[in-house]
Amino acid sequence: MPKSNVTVFLEVFNEEERIESCLKSFYWADELIVFDKNSTDRTREIAKKYATEIVLVPFSHASENVVKNISSRKSCEWILFPTASSLIHPNLVDEIIKLTSDNDFNYDVIGLPYSMYSFGISSKYSPWTALRKNILIRRSALQLSSKLHNEIGFNSDRIFEMPFIAEDQLLYHCTHKDADDFFGRVIRYTRYEAEYEKPINRSRALNKAFFEIFKSLATVVFRRRSFVLGWDGIALSLAYVCYFIMKFIYVWDVRRENGSVVYPALRKKIDALWDEDKLNGV
Repeated sequence: MPKSNVTVFLEVFNEEERIESCLKSFYWADELIVFDKNSTDRTREIAKKYATEIVLVPFSHASENVVKNISSRKSCEWILFPTASSLIHPNLVDEIIKLTSDNDFNYDVIGLPYSMYSFGISSKYSPWTALRKNILIRRSALQLSSKLHNEIGFNSDRIFEMPFIAEDQLLYHCTHKDADDFFGRVIRYTRYEAEYEKPINRSRALNKAFFEIFKSLATVVFRRRSFVLGWDGIALSLAYVCYFIMKFIYVWDVRRENGSVVYPALRKKIDALWDEDKLNGV
């Protein structure tokens, strides 16, 4: 395979179940750099077979430690940011290399034809869907941030939307394999988001989180019309809205004295009463 002029940066933590397929999909890049957030499973062992370099970074729920490393590293002219959930069709890679190796290609961002699977379902009616993913960025246009969910961006409007070659020749994202996986991620992500936004005024934070619930409802009912998928659409819609409901509950909970404070105080009070009765021989 010819030189791609592409560096792949991949951030992982405990991904032994799916990382090998992901790494096979991006092994074609001139550089395949894996940022491992101190995995405790076989992730690093598997990555060593494919990665040009493995960089250990402190664990965090977000990507701030990876962003710090990327900003101080040299790379190829083009940078690709998949996740451990990503797979890519070989024929799409051939077309990507034609673009990234062309000195006359006058764009800074390449929107890759994209298919996102959630709970094993990919559909234009799914709340989790997009036609293209802008994750292949020219180094000079790359914009890094420590802001949650906005760590990787770009500062150019020269975006090339790759045409669809064939129905299956896509960049794939496979997330939420089942309900257990979904709820585990929702708890981790929404709890972290609530903690991240803790400095925001309580009223403002709650208003914002409450508005996001209504926005998610509008997405599944009007924008995506997920109900067209029948029971699958209803389940996907409820899962999508559930994310924002959970976030609201965490935003509310981290800004108040909850059971972690109230219950010990109550136990202490009742214990003291029983101890007093015991001393009085009751």
